[in-house]
Amino acid sequence: MTVIPTQDALIAEDSAVRLARYARLIGYPECAFWGVNRTEDPQVNACREIWTKDQRDTIAKYLAEAQYEIEQEIGYFIGPRWVVGRVSDEPTGNDRYVDSQPFNRPGRYLTRWPHIVRAGVRAVADIALNEPADHTADPAVIGPIATTVTDPDEVHVYHPGTDVEIDPSAIDITGGQLTIYIPRCRMVEEACADNPTNGIDYTDVGPCVGSVLGGCVECEVDVKRVYNDPSTNAVIVWPHSCDSACAASGCSEYTQTACIYIREPRTGEIDVRPATYSGGSWHGGATTCCSGRPQLVRLNYYAGVPLSRQAEDAIIRLAHSKMPSAMCGCQQASMLWTRDREVPIVLDTVRLDCPFGLSNGAYIAWRFARSMQEYRGSTL
Repeated sequence: MTVIPTQDALIAEDSAVRLARYARLIGYPECAFWGVNRTEDPQVNACREIWTKDQRDTIAKYLAEAQYEIEQEIGYFIGPRWVVGRVSDEPTGNDRYVDSQPFNRPGRYLTRWPHIVRAGVRAVADIALNEPADHTADPAVIGPIATTVTDPDEVHVYHPGTDVEIDPSAIDITGGQLTIYIPRCRMVEEACADNPTNGIDYTDVGPCVGSVLGGCVECEVDVKRVYNDPSTNAVIVWPHSCDSACAASGCSEYTQTACIYIREPRTGEIDVRPATYSGGSWHGGATTCCSGRPQLVRLNYYAGVPLSRQAEDAIIRLAHSKMPSAMCGCQQASMLWTRDREVPIVLDTVRLDCPFGLSNGAYIAWRFARSMQEYRGSTL
């Protein structure tokens, strides 16, 4: 059955340029961007336009679309992502993030996506669910929470019971205690996300008393660890009933786990060897009951380059060029949209060849993409 979210449903972002970061980069007052009317903010008084949920969802859509087009041009991810070996293992069902290749007897491959960070699959573990947020001050404070996690990059905060993230302004892990800081205006709960055009009153956003909602702020959040699980690297696949010894497997395929050795992270050159994972490491010498030639190999890895300031600018400018109308009537935002949507009167052959379009924003993004392109060979 098809499920159609309601208008006020929160939507998970799919761009390396997060909405909170976008607001910062275009110089927009954060509370106004998130639909909150904070009258004491002098910037808001100078720019009274409050963003609506439709506007935020629209720019999130175009940011993701712009990033997709740039990545297709340069051939690798901006902001690392997990790639899996089959579509059924991909949370969104998007085969763009799937790497399954014909078996190669020497066991050497070029991954579909280069710039490999590590082999493995995405794993999620709860750190604290329905953790109270202290709104006594702004930003709100979550914690301290006892944890064994040591890498702040693995800490993710979600609207409770959803997969929609809330971006903290700071994360501190000291002595096994995790403390998270989140600006209040980023914590508008789902029931209030579809804000009125005049905005949600900042004073009605909190504070929370116990677990009772005091306005439109999230009183509790889910804190989770998102990390790389190295126990799944690659899977070698034989066709159904590859020989008489395996006929007992019925109508299912026969598989063997394998480890990935990364020869060259930048180009994605790897070796795949049959192996088993135990005790926190891979061990070779794995045996299979199939003596025939495997059919394919499924690869699981985390790949991409860190998001740079130049990449952020290219994504934003291309996103602006794709938007049919400005998101906000304020001069500072409208000027950026106009700049990126403008098409010069005279176009040379280079501009005419731009695959992203003829506007200034499209051309700037294409120049960035061309400067970042890398060409790879193939394995024999």
